[in-house]
Amino acid sequence: RTTHLSPRITSRRASPTAAQALVVSDLRTWGEWNAWTKFEDVDENPAGTDARLLASFDGDGTWKEYACQILAVDHDRHFLNWAGGVPCGLFHGNHWIILTPESETRTRMEHNEDFTGLLPALNLGMPFEKVARNYVYINEAVKRVVEARAPD
Repeated sequence: RTTHLSPRITSRRASPTAAQALVVSDLRTWGEWNAWTKFEDVDENPAGTDARLLASFDGDGTWKEYACQILAVDHDRHFLNWAGGVPCGLFHGNHWIILTPESETRTRMEHNEDFTGLLPALNLGMPFEKVARNYVYINEAVKRVVEARAPD
């Protein structure tokens, strides 16, 4: 059974999909442009590899570390997917971002995570409301980075 404790976050950005994909897919730089999620021990071509995800639920530099596997970094489909959890079915998270062009200058960004296991079913194991809020903040940070990099 899948528990959708994080809402589906969809935002539309007035920027080209390719520009957003460059920001989102470079996991090694996430900590440079947002205060809520960053990755460490990430390969240059990370799909299919293990990594460490660090989450700062309050964006205050206090980090909680999680082991994760980078499942997909698909540049053609503008799709990013990672997952992680704890053994014995207690907790598992499957996280993905999909960028879909709506025009040459506008992109829909879908930012999703499904949590499964006993702890999410009991609303335990993670501050789910903060996680949902932080996904909105991450989406807004992507927009700021893309706009800052855009030529005048």
